[in-house]
Amino acid sequence: MNNLQPLWSAITFLGEEAFYLLIMPLVYWCVDALAGFRIGVMLLLSAGTNGFFKLIFKSPRPYWVSDKIIPGAYNGSFGLPSGHAQNAAAVWGWTAREIKRPWAKWLMGILVFLIGFSRICLGVHFISDVLLGWIIGAFLVWIFARNLESLRDNLFRTSLSTKLILALLTSLLVLTLPLLVAMLSRGWQIPAEWIALGGDIDPMNMDGSITISGLWLGMMGGFSILLHKKGILSSSLGGGQKVLRYLVGMGGLLALYAGLGAIFPRDLGLFSMLLRFVRYLLIGLWVTWLSPLLFQQLRIGEIKPFLPSQTTARR
Repeated sequence: MNNLQPLWSAITFLGEEAFYLLIMPLVYWCVDALAGFRIGVMLLLSAGTNGFFKLIFKSPRPYWVSDKIIPGAYNGSFGLPSGHAQNAAAVWGWTAREIKRPWAKWLMGILVFLIGFSRICLGVHFISDVLLGWIIGAFLVWIFARNLESLRDNLFRTSLSTKLILALLTSLLVLTLPLLVAMLSRGWQIPAEWIALGGDIDPMNMDGSITISGLWLGMMGGFSILLHKKGILSSSLGGGQKVLRYLVGMGGLLALYAGLGAIFPRDLGLFSMLLRFVRYLLIGLWVTWLSPLLFQQLRIGEIKPFLPSQTTARR
């Protein structure tokens, strides 16, 4: 397996945050804005629930409990359920529904399996971690598909102010639930063995929840504002314009992601947490709202008034 470690590392990258930041905006800006938005919702739902379950189970990773396992990657969060496996099942499973082609189901199914399997081969997850991740991810796809029509119809009928309030409340929920679990776990201590073998681990860290909360508010809020004020980005328009949209959009995204990440101070307690929330809030707003406005100003994109008939439930 050691000889194949570069291969498993490459496959596991397909389930990393950095990869999703590259591919999700591509769908929204250059393929289908509504499909891209739905895939983004699925990703954040999966990531949020995964962080919550990790705090509930407080399960170690294989190399935290055995010095015989040499990991191919290092992670400071708990192991159960596997975030890579869960997010892959949720995101690529939903993507297969969006494409609605038999080959997509097979391709995405293989991809989901390989991403989960790579985590076992790299020694960062037990088989049970991956299996539970797949189960939760598949369940999220099922429940989202089952309720998509009613959710869509109800949300599109509500006012902009109501949408923004709902976005804020659900964003706070994403942050409050894991924070509540962490507060109730104050008496729990990391076993010394885990620290000795795992190295620099901080499984009760709230950074992931803050990231998802900020992204959720920015993405939901930005999409709602654009929808009510202007409409929907016509992602399929243009040939070379698609390339320009992606380059301009990614330039702004990377400036916020890497630029603010370098500028904002860390280890300042609540203030650093607030800055992290603001950073990812701006990223969400940029992807769904501000970048389409810039595309239209630069004449490399067009925002068209929203027509309800454009939304078709994926069955």
